[in-house]
Amino acid sequence: MLSEIAVTTSNTDSTIYAWDIRSGSTLFSFKQNKSNGVCIIPRPGAPNQTGAIMTAQTDRASLHLYDWQRDQILQKMLTPEKMITLAASNHGHYTAGASSSGKIYIWHNASGALKHMFDAHYQPVTCLTFTKDDSALISASEDATVKVWPIVQLCSTALTQLQPSPLYSWIDHTLPVSAVYAGSGSQSNARIYTASADFTVKVWDLASGELLTTFLFPKPVTAIVMHPAETQLFAACGNDVYKVDLYRQRQHQRYDNVQGVGGQGAVEHVDANGTSSVFKGHSDEIRALSISFDGSLLVSASQDGNAFVWDVASLQQLRTFASHKGPVTGIECVLRPIELSMGTLQQKHASIPVKTFKRTISAEDGDKHLDVEQQLAPSRKRFAIDTQSVDDGDSDIKLSRDEQRNFTVWYTPCGLFYNSKLLCFLRTILGKEALEMINALK
Repeated sequence: MLSEIAVTTSNTDSTIYAWDIRSGSTLFSFKQNKSNGVCIIPRPGAPNQTGAIMTAQTDRASLHLYDWQRDQILQKMLTPEKMITLAASNHGHYTAGASSSGKIYIWHNASGALKHMFDAHYQPVTCLTFTKDDSALISASEDATVKVWPIVQLCSTALTQLQPSPLYSWIDHTLPVSAVYAGSGSQSNARIYTASADFTVKVWDLASGELLTTFLFPKPVTAIVMHPAETQLFAACGNDVYKVDLYRQRQHQRYDNVQGVGGQGAVEHVDANGTSSVFKGHSDEIRALSISFDGSLLVSASQDGNAFVWDVASLQQLRTFASHKGPVTGIECVLRPIELSMGTLQQKHASIPVKTFKRTISAEDGDKHLDVEQQLAPSRKRFAIDTQSVDDGDSDIKLSRDEQRNFTVWYTPCGLFYNSKLLCFLRTILGKEALEMINALK
């Protein structure tokens, strides 16, 4: 049976807690941490398995890495400047961090290489997130803009020294953007949700960059999360959480005949008497929201030092987690790690491959990359760059540079690249002539 935990952090309390969202019992804790930003790094190739936790410290330019086998710091990493927000790619290959200067940094986890650092915004970056297929990184800032950065630009060795160009730059918000949520799907069909202090949540089409709908709330929005099926939007406004149904019954029709809310840039007003319901119980501003895997439980974190678990259907508060000694500033619901499962507590498990992050971009890292052609899923707006560089592993059989350049590599929905190990394997098993025939099929 799958079970879930909540990982909660504070920017003043030095302890990270992992606790069961259905029982409220503490399962694990991590010491020596005051986090400015936190991200859950999944195991590579297994996005639903929690591998490690990385936090950005509030008082220094340092990142702390933790795993589930000890409560102390596994690694300390110095960064070029103090990070205020972090995000890990959904397949565990990259970690992105942003600073109050508006710069974004992106590292390759397995090698620790700093892939890119660039000026993204004019004011501090408030949040980062990867799209579900890891094809883009989305950043939001106090300058009221949201930008979508193609990952192929950020991780290309050939473009390391160049300022990347955003795929989209959304400027419709009028006050600082407080939260971003990337919906399910690929670049051709995903929705992006952005929340702001201007009382609105905006819904964007990632394929075209168009604004689909604006939800207008009674207060500034500080956090958002979506139902896993993206049928409901949960938005934190002050010390309340609003639940907005994105589909509603058509007037004078059967119950099972429903229509979507908004669309074509429409503005939908949200209040407790309309299409929304309200979760009430916190005594101070809510800072973060998360939802269970099946969408039945909502978890909210507040400045009042409490984390509440709510039943989504009934709006009832089920339990309270009050172990933090300060404001709860971050929360994430994840599947219970295998290290915390019954019968495995005394077993040793391999740590995920995260090396110490480098502070500068090294020319040596470029020697370990291949120039490849990246083909993305069809969409109404294709990424402009076709030839990029990606990481390859060491191999006992070396390919010539011409063989490396001439072999087409496709980007898969899993976020994986075919690298030189695969090329060497094909060449060994099939022979050089067969490899050339495969290449001719492109």
